[in-house]
Amino acid sequence: MRGRSPRTRKHFKECFSACPRRREPFEQEQRGIFSTPPAACILLIIRYSGKMVALGGAMEKAVKYRPGKKAQAYIPFAYVLLALLLTYPLLLHLSSHVPGSSTWAFDEYTFIWNMWWFKYSLFDLHTSPLRTDYIFFPVGSSLLLYTYDIFNCLLALPLQFHLPLPLASNLVLLFTWVMSAWGAYLLALYLLRRSGLTEHVRLAAFAAGCLYAFASNRHIYAALGHYDMVSTQWLPFYALFFIRTLEEPGWKNPVLAGLFATMAMLCEMIFGTFLVIFSVVYLLLRVTGNGASCRGDPSGRPYRGCFARLAVLATVVLVTYAPLLIPIMREMFFGRYELAGWGDALKLSTDLMGFFTPTALHPTWKGSWAAELRAVIEGASRFSDVNTVFLGYFTLAIALLAVIRCRERMVKIWAREAVLFALFCLGPVLQVNRRYVFDMDGIPVTLPMPFAVLHYVPVFRANRVPNRFSVLLTLALAVMVAYGLRRIVASVSRRFSFTFARMVGGALIALIIFDHLSIPLPLTDARVPGPLVKLGEETGDFAVLQLPLGWRNSFGMAGAERTQAQYYQTVHHKRLLAGNISRNPPFQFDYFLRIPFFQAIVAAETYEEIPPELEEKAAAQASELAYLYDIRYVAVLPPVMGRRPYADTYTRTLELVERIMPMELAFEGDGVKVYRVLQPSPPSSFEVDMGVEKALPYLGMGWDRNEEIAGTSAVWAVSRKAEVFVPLREVADYRVTLRASPFTYPGAPPQRMEAYFNGFHLGSVEMAPGWNEYTFTIPARTVRKGLNRLVLRFAHQAVPRKVLPAQLAVGETGVNVPADVEIHAHRDFAYITVGGENASLNKPGLNIALVDASTGKVLDMRVFGFEKGEALASFLAEVPQGTMVLGGSCGDGLERLGSKAIEALRSLGLQGPSGQVGCCYAFIGIKGARPGTAVEVEGKGDAYLRLGRNPDTRPLAAAVDWVRIQR
Repeated sequence: MRGRSPRTRKHFKECFSACPRRREPFEQEQRGIFSTPPAACILLIIRYSGKMVALGGAMEKAVKYRPGKKAQAYIPFAYVLLALLLTYPLLLHLSSHVPGSSTWAFDEYTFIWNMWWFKYSLFDLHTSPLRTDYIFFPVGSSLLLYTYDIFNCLLALPLQFHLPLPLASNLVLLFTWVMSAWGAYLLALYLLRRSGLTEHVRLAAFAAGCLYAFASNRHIYAALGHYDMVSTQWLPFYALFFIRTLEEPGWKNPVLAGLFATMAMLCEMIFGTFLVIFSVVYLLLRVTGNGASCRGDPSGRPYRGCFARLAVLATVVLVTYAPLLIPIMREMFFGRYELAGWGDALKLSTDLMGFFTPTALHPTWKGSWAAELRAVIEGASRFSDVNTVFLGYFTLAIALLAVIRCRERMVKIWAREAVLFALFCLGPVLQVNRRYVFDMDGIPVTLPMPFAVLHYVPVFRANRVPNRFSVLLTLALAVMVAYGLRRIVASVSRRFSFTFARMVGGALIALIIFDHLSIPLPLTDARVPGPLVKLGEETGDFAVLQLPLGWRNSFGMAGAERTQAQYYQTVHHKRLLAGNISRNPPFQFDYFLRIPFFQAIVAAETYEEIPPELEEKAAAQASELAYLYDIRYVAVLPPVMGRRPYADTYTRTLELVERIMPMELAFEGDGVKVYRVLQPSPPSSFEVDMGVEKALPYLGMGWDRNEEIAGTSAVWAVSRKAEVFVPLREVADYRVTLRASPFTYPGAPPQRMEAYFNGFHLGSVEMAPGWNEYTFTIPARTVRKGLNRLVLRFAHQAVPRKVLPAQLAVGETGVNVPADVEIHAHRDFAYITVGGENASLNKPGLNIALVDASTGKVLDMRVFGFEKGEALASFLAEVPQGTMVLGGSCGDGLERLGSKAIEALRSLGLQGPSGQVGCCYAFIGIKGARPGTAVEVEGKGDAYLRLGRNPDTRPLAAAVDWVRIQR
């Protein structure tokens, strides 16, 4: 504490002394919490409310205010009470239910699962919490771009050792509401005092905290299970210390601003882009205002000191967030699975009329919350999505009063911030009552919004949900309401009495709260069904096939995924084949959807017909998959009423699984059925024959499609790391042999292959050209009972298009094609492309394209019916010498061209078609070339011709024919 004033040391001492001490064991104070009624939870909150109040007072002193002891106490305590009241009936079900909606996506259980996985991976598995194979098993998933809310996971970590998971989650969620209010209160209080205002500022700041914390958008996000968007508590703290960084000298403010920015991004990484936009806009507004955006530099050069402090702020953010930022940026730019296009940005935008329409959670709303969600799903609601951003009538009136009547510059700045973020909320184009195309005197037009600009900015474009900007819109409104309410109360106080003015202020706060009232808050049942609890008593590391079965990300779903079932994993701890993730590479879904067993189940769940041959394939491989994944149980969850498609297809899906999967009922209860899977006996050896459909379940990341390679069915490794899944049931020494061939080309360096088994290095070899067998020894200590992972690592890859010689010569004409030329003649079509651009009319007859032989420009496109041979001859006779002529037939009748047409084709250096019935014909000719020197192909029903660089753009390492593992 050296160098700080006695007063500052006192404030720090008070702040730290307010925190609970280790010598008060939490578990002793809360013995029996699991079985206590909700009243005990209230006592728990009250017991620590005194320490929260003390902590709040110390924080308020840290921003250089001298409140009385009563002020220190009642404001944070009032926010605690409001949080409990305005989230009713959560208080009555703290240990058993969580905010969310059963007819929506069950997203609330994503965040509760996050808390569990964060703890379980660190303390039980001793692995990174940023990667998991407990969902999407056996492929697994990266959690770097996941909606993780790491800060809340850290906050809940100590609670999980003593409290049920739903209770820990609810306490963390209540913390976000209280701290959001407290942060907005401190921000508004600082701004009001900084503007030279002294009267009624605390009441006005209290109103700002109420609006920001308990605005309707936060309750909508909570009701939808989007806990990351409820965790906005650090945004006002960042705004406070960012503004103080501009206003005051010293390094404490930029350091605190940087730390709060990191804490905000640990809640939701997209908040980083929000804070960048807020900071840049705020700084520009201050600079363009009166040029005094930075103060407090005794040297008389305010900007120099200001920029230095901003540099410190940025450095703190980079240093503290770098452990996550670096891998996130790497994944974002090189992961190759960023969503193309706009995603659901249009659907998830705020409708203009939504700003002035109370949400479906308001007590005055006509209709139920569940009915509104169902209407949104079915496309029958007033707006394209759930109305999230209601500004509030009284809220908007007070904010507008502040803009009109308050002279403080700060009001104008925050008003402009509010307008900007309101425009961002409206999405890429303006929508009014679901309409975004408007008729302008017969011309359909759309009105682009500023959000469209962000779509073209790297990183910023990752946010595909425009209504999320409402968190900063609400913060700006909260500041404006603080100024407006203070102005009203001060005017009443001058005309009447101080007490009456306070009563008016309290009434206005009540009206603001009523504006955004969202009770009862929807809750979902977080109690785990008994059979799944019993499943958790089964020892061993194995997988469970659950119904409904599906895979979901932020932009789509395959099957009938139910995230609540993923939450049940927090009790039974078994691996799941299904899963929910934010963003993922396509392979993560494609792996399952290419396997007939899963294709059949998905078809049953989604109303599709199941062809008999598909069901036969699924039944034939069911036992094999059960052995591969070590599926010991099938857990069948009951349908949720109104939650389609599983609510409609439950019986159909269960009957299918009972037919194709060998299993017997083990136990049931609470509507859940758990079946025991009858696995086959372990085989004496294991072999994967690559290049056939049966091998697909065994191939993980890094492999391409099945194809014929150098005379055998095989698969290319298209990554430097390719994974093979190996099921073993006995721990022993094994020998793995594989037949492989490296990708070679002129000047290629020798390919080196390394083999790893469950992370253990088996050895490396230099691969010889052509097909060869390579053998490695697997020590027993590396073998697991169940699914094992054989990973092949290659030294380098190469793209055939870049390294293989191009075939450019048009036969013996002495002319090279100026661009890639591809011709595919067929009975049903005739495709001609030059440099990837279409050059065919694709109509029945002989399709012709004239191309400039030096530039590749398409000069003309024609089509001649097979009976129009003379017209074709006349056309070709007019073609200038040296012109490249491309042709492809479509349909039957080539033999009817006639002798004149054949003679005209010979003038292009061709021999012409043979005249056989049913043949297709493709050619590349040069006008004036000697007959027989150009390029032509003829075939029964199909003819393909290509000149140019190799079309294969895959990065190839080596091809593998088969993998065999023996004792």
